[in-house]
Amino acid sequence: MCGIVGYIGKDVEKTLVKKLKKLEYRGYDSAGIAVKNSDGFSVFKAKGEIKNLETKIKITPGAKLGIGHTRWATHGKPDEVNAHPHVSSDGKWVLVHNGIIENYAELKAELIKSGASFYSQTDSETVANLLQFYDCSDNLQTLIDAVSAVKGSYALAVMKKDDDKIYFAKNRSPLFIAVNGNETVIASDVVCFSGFANEYYVIEDGEAGFVSGGKLTVKNGFGTVTKTPVKLDCTESDEENGYEHFMLKEIFETKSVIKNVLEYYSIPENYKKLSQIDTVLYDKIVFVGCGTAYHACLFGAKFLSDKLGVNCFTFVASEFRYSDFKIDDRTLIFLVSQSGETADTLAALELAKKNGAKSVAVVNVEYSTLAKNADVAVPIKAGTEIAVASTKAYCAQITVLYAVAEILGAAHGKKAVSLKDIKEFIKIFDFGQIQLYRQIADVLRYQRRIFMIGRGSDYYSANEASLKIKETCYINSDTYYAGELKHGFLALIDETTYVVVFATEKRVLSKVLCNAEEARSRGAKLILFTCFDGIERDFTEKCEFVVKIKETGNGLQAVANIVPWQLIAYYTSVNKGINPDKPRNLAKSVTVE
Repeated sequence: MCGIVGYIGKDVEKTLVKKLKKLEYRGYDSAGIAVKNSDGFSVFKAKGEIKNLETKIKITPGAKLGIGHTRWATHGKPDEVNAHPHVSSDGKWVLVHNGIIENYAELKAELIKSGASFYSQTDSETVANLLQFYDCSDNLQTLIDAVSAVKGSYALAVMKKDDDKIYFAKNRSPLFIAVNGNETVIASDVVCFSGFANEYYVIEDGEAGFVSGGKLTVKNGFGTVTKTPVKLDCTESDEENGYEHFMLKEIFETKSVIKNVLEYYSIPENYKKLSQIDTVLYDKIVFVGCGTAYHACLFGAKFLSDKLGVNCFTFVASEFRYSDFKIDDRTLIFLVSQSGETADTLAALELAKKNGAKSVAVVNVEYSTLAKNADVAVPIKAGTEIAVASTKAYCAQITVLYAVAEILGAAHGKKAVSLKDIKEFIKIFDFGQIQLYRQIADVLRYQRRIFMIGRGSDYYSANEASLKIKETCYINSDTYYAGELKHGFLALIDETTYVVVFATEKRVLSKVLCNAEEARSRGAKLILFTCFDGIERDFTEKCEFVVKIKETGNGLQAVANIVPWQLIAYYTSVNKGINPDKPRNLAKSVTVE
């Protein structure tokens, strides 16, 4: 969370704003920049989105370097005072920060005793005053000394009043640098380098350094580090291309993304390391993820369990480290993440490696920390996803996990990999009854609470559909196993209640419909989602809406099930006047615990 950028070159203010807009998915509570010329700093801040900042910026004559930040608030409310950049109390240092300073309260108390003053509620301002406290003739050493006092995560871009360099330091938060001639860009996502450079440098944990005049200097605890550039594999994707919002664009990219998955995993060389995993060596297979990725994990565990006939376990990443679940060198762990920078998922990876488990990263961002540090990286090939609420990436995660189960199952049974199910699914996939989705959205916009029920894997789909409604529409949506309605749920039902019924599993279809009838008989209005034609007319006529979904006959039913609800969530959000790309209090990349 939070996006940082630094720039040395021309048109500093304009360039910083352009790069920040690429990072706005990481937070949009507030934004700010600091630019420097020979006279010192000019700092501009604004609450809310970057467009609010643009109206406040004034050109600083002679400015050739600057830093910028777009914030997702952790410490201190989202306002102009708490917005970055932050300046030391002596006015000599200015910085932007991504991460969390865990011992900031202790440091702040000591710094106040030493004479420093504070104006914000943030943990980040503590680092600015640490720079003042450790200030010496060597500015890089000052930064190294300052961060050595810090516990927590940070990606820092720093300027000093009497210096024309941008300094940086990194620990457990992503940071990258690209150089083009005399111009340099520092950023928390390589998307900022698209159109600027063809390669970039990855800053590792424990490294610090500076950029100046197109030159990069990096040090760690052992001395100067020689960095090897990485080829940039990232294209510009910052236009809605005729769509009103990124979320809608990305939903309609789902079919092409599934084609990408099929094409990529049709080439054996692309999954060579994965197919070499001997599942017989592992007596525990674990899936770990957060939010939407966790819901994909539920399906991944089911796919692999069905294919291999083994027990699989799922964990929410934030709980995994604190459970008593034992992992060792006979544990195979799948870590699912869109960004590959999710702090809780990275912590799960760290624990897995410490205990000797074999790790597989199922990830969208192939240059991410998760992809680099897992034993095996399995890309989902979804392309850049800008909207905070994941849509096409979730569908890609499920499709790739389905392919993973096929690949590992084939390796286990010593047979050829078949991706026929994915190929057949692409043929039948469509976006369904758009007008009907709009009608449902027109009704849901007035609801403050809805319920979703299902059995088996339909319950997993209900969880993800519920999350989309919460994220984009601010509607309190609860999910229940359909068979559990009698155990408390029915007390919440009255004639104002909408219950969404997922009914796409044939073996429990009659049970789910009976459960739905229990709710309807107590006044609930039903919205039925099913792929079956043979449901009695007297039941469907009792439903407010019936949405017919294509039947896949396999685990990819999960993709067919969720796309209508992604669209319903989108249209409901727009109906309520909410920007579905930027839901309040949320950010795309969750880099703090």
